[in-house]
Amino acid sequence: MICRITGRLEHVGESTVQIAAGAIWYELFVPVADIGACERLRGEEVTLHTIQYLEGNPTASHFSPRLIGFVRPADREFFRLFVRVRGISNKKALRAMSLPSHQLAAAIERGDVALLATLPEIGKKTAAQIVADLQGKLDLHLLQDAAPLPIHELSQAQQVALDILVQWGDRRADAQRWVTEAIERHPELDDPQEIVKAAYRVKQGASQGA
Repeated sequence: MICRITGRLEHVGESTVQIAAGAIWYELFVPVADIGACERLRGEEVTLHTIQYLEGNPTASHFSPRLIGFVRPADREFFRLFVRVRGISNKKALRAMSLPSHQLAAAIERGDVALLATLPEIGKKTAAQIVADLQGKLDLHLLQDAAPLPIHELSQAQQVALDILVQWGDRRADAQRWVTEAIERHPELDDPQEIVKAAYRVKQGASQGA
């Protein structure tokens, strides 16, 4: 079983990355929250902590090996707990992890169904199920430091921009990811409207790469 891969990060897609480890290139699925950070690490040597599984149709006896990669070991452990929730498959969990695992764990521990329901593919019913199944079991993740991928605290202008995006119909988890990436690209922005425009450029770039 492959539990860790170290190599040069060669390609970043919408939901996967490719790492060259010697003469072998590995394709790994990664959580949505890590895509932006992986893009910034393109061309550098990275280490991803992995889960290997088989995907396919049991009735047809056809399976394909798959790898999932995580920047932090704690993210991998959170994922293993997350997929125990009824209705949460591996791929659904990766899409739902649009916020860092320590933020998701904190939301689960405080019973924040409203925030969890904004995650991709997670409605109110599934959000409530997540809290019911995992609340009280995530102390390790609540204490986990987010380094080396720190999540920036939003300034007042950035928070206003985030609220505008949500009011316009975007999911809060998606909008927070776009705002965070926008201010990383343009830290000089301090006007909410300009931050909104930059966040939408991030959104459009992600859509075009899909």
